[in-house]
Amino acid sequence: MTKRAIIQPVIMSGGSGTRLWPMSRAARPKQFLPLIGDRSLFQETALRLSGGGDADFLPPVVIAGAAHAAIVRAQLKAICVEPAAIIIEPMPRNTAAVAAVAGAWTERRANGALTLLAPADHHIADAAAFRRSVADGAFAAAKGAIVAFGVKPTEPHTGYGYVEAGAEIARNVAEVAAFREKPDRQTAEQYLRGGRHFWNAGVFLFSPETIAAELSAFAPAIRNEATAALDAARCESHMVALDATRFSICPSDSLDYAVMEKTKRAAVVGPIDAGWSDIGSWTALRPSGPDPRIIAIDSDGAIIRTDGPAVGAISAGEMIIVATADAFLVAPKSRAQDVKKIVAELKARKREDLL
Repeated sequence: MTKRAIIQPVIMSGGSGTRLWPMSRAARPKQFLPLIGDRSLFQETALRLSGGGDADFLPPVVIAGAAHAAIVRAQLKAICVEPAAIIIEPMPRNTAAVAAVAGAWTERRANGALTLLAPADHHIADAAAFRRSVADGAFAAAKGAIVAFGVKPTEPHTGYGYVEAGAEIARNVAEVAAFREKPDRQTAEQYLRGGRHFWNAGVFLFSPETIAAELSAFAPAIRNEATAALDAARCESHMVALDATRFSICPSDSLDYAVMEKTKRAAVVGPIDAGWSDIGSWTALRPSGPDPRIIAIDSDGAIIRTDGPAVGAISAGEMIIVATADAFLVAPKSRAQDVKKIVAELKARKREDLL
């Protein structure tokens, strides 16, 4: 009988979701919004990582900024999920520092468990299929691999990074031949036809010992300062506030750049076919369902959302229209990725009230 893996989920909740303005704001970014269904993306992530299946998931750890501590607690309470800890970052330092903290916390508090590092703001339609992929990756992670998760591409997407699979090392797990940057359209079409390139989901599974060793080899300052900030953290009940002085001098870099593109221990589970989306723009959402506040005429395919004001639209099929109490967004769907430019302009104008 195969030993079941013990998984310590660590939910990264530091995203700002600027492409989903005006609903996604600094105080309530996209992970805390009910964009698909009645629960927020954060709540769906917490429930997905609390399930059973072929691996045992421990109560989740959440890593978030101080401004979001209250909403993290409230949203977890609403779905009856008791976290193992809520670790507070005094300032953002990207995913390599988060991985260092997550691995160190797991080693000290969940001895023998593997760390599963997952963003809070992704949608995965088939939670059971995702958990099976975690179980598939656990054997390789226990043997010393840092396992990435590769999503089966459904289109030649140019907005995602790709993972190229190499030789198979276990069931549904392969060595990473290469990490590929966001490709042009022609290259993305080649990836889709070849079947060896998967979307990089930004989810990682590793043992605490492996992540510590690889960070020490390739990003020692990140590992040293991030773990020092955890060592000096203020703890109250399940709240863990990282030491601001040590964390502030921790270099900021992504786990992909700091470790994954340099290590020889990279592996990938895939292709995962679980209905994954990072909800990276308004066009990642389906057109609105029935809403008495929306009067849309000859506008099939339009993305129309409102959290209060009534919206009327005629022949708006290629448009995004989003209304909140204090702001409206109107943009063609072809410019969905440029919504972040509005946020940048608001920052330049010092319109903190709209951020």
